[in-house]
Amino acid sequence: MAYAYSSRRPRKGRPPSTPAAPVVQAPSGALINAVLAYADIQLDMGGGKIMLRLSPDRMTDPVIRQPLGREAARLAEISVIWDEREDQIFRIIDSGAGRGHLAVVEAPPIDEPTFELTPAALAYLEAHRDAG
Repeated sequence: MAYAYSSRRPRKGRPPSTPAAPVVQAPSGALINAVLAYADIQLDMGGGKIMLRLSPDRMTDPVIRQPLGREAARLAEISVIWDEREDQIFRIIDSGAGRGHLAVVEAPPIDEPTFELTPAALAYLEAHRDAG
């Protein structure tokens, strides 16, 4: 028995479907190990954590690229945050997963407080220099 109505029938006025975003694979263990082993950029993040990355010059090294095969193109997208205190990976950042681009920047200079000694303090230090 054939049904006159099908729920799979396209509806009129339906907007066209949008193409799905390309799926980015999670970085493989070999890719993460390559970053850990060959990282030449180390940015201190504080709290005993260091961000490890490969420089563009280092990424062209055939010793690094050959074992990775097609995945070697993703070396620029992967950063590993290493915890020095625990000696383990803290986080893996994959900029190819749509979370933005990671730029290598120098750490901002730390503005340490400055002070000047008053004339009275200088006189006190001068008077007690021989005593200590």
